[in-house]
Amino acid sequence: MGSQTGIMQKFRVNFTSFREVWLFIQIFFLVTLSPVALRLFSIPRLMRICTPRYLKVYEGRNRENLRAKAVKFTDYILGWNALRCRNTCLKRALVLYYFLRKWGMDVRVCFGVRYAAHKRLDGHAWLLYQGDIFLERNTERTKAYTQTYCFPDTMEQIKQNYHHG
Repeated sequence: MGSQTGIMQKFRVNFTSFREVWLFIQIFFLVTLSPVALRLFSIPRLMRICTPRYLKVYEGRNRENLRAKAVKFTDYILGWNALRCRNTCLKRALVLYYFLRKWGMDVRVCFGVRYAAHKRLDGHAWLLYQGDIFLERNTERTKAYTQTYCFPDTMEQIKQNYHHG
């Protein structure tokens, strides 16, 4: 009985509404399906698929709360399989890109490379918002990467992809 009480208490602490439970479930499925999608589609094609066509614009505190929950849930789910999971930065960037864009934030996903130890090429994916590195734990590390691709490429492309609904 004690473990059930603990589970319910954790549930109540982390989820304050059905919307948050639904968000967690959606993030779980996106993270789980992303390896398959990455094998089936090129990055540009996958980015077009991940770009929502219709936006639900949230303002102020509500958007900040949703953003914080999306980051928390995504990092938590990716942390479950941190040792087995490859490309966690890519999965994280794709999931957050999808939800933040859906909620009306003009974020972009950037990809970059750098030379790591023993001249090994290392890749990274991150978000940009209003021209700045966004939601990264270590922005200095991210700045060490040479940006090779961003999606959407231009603000015009952003405007063409959206229909407010």
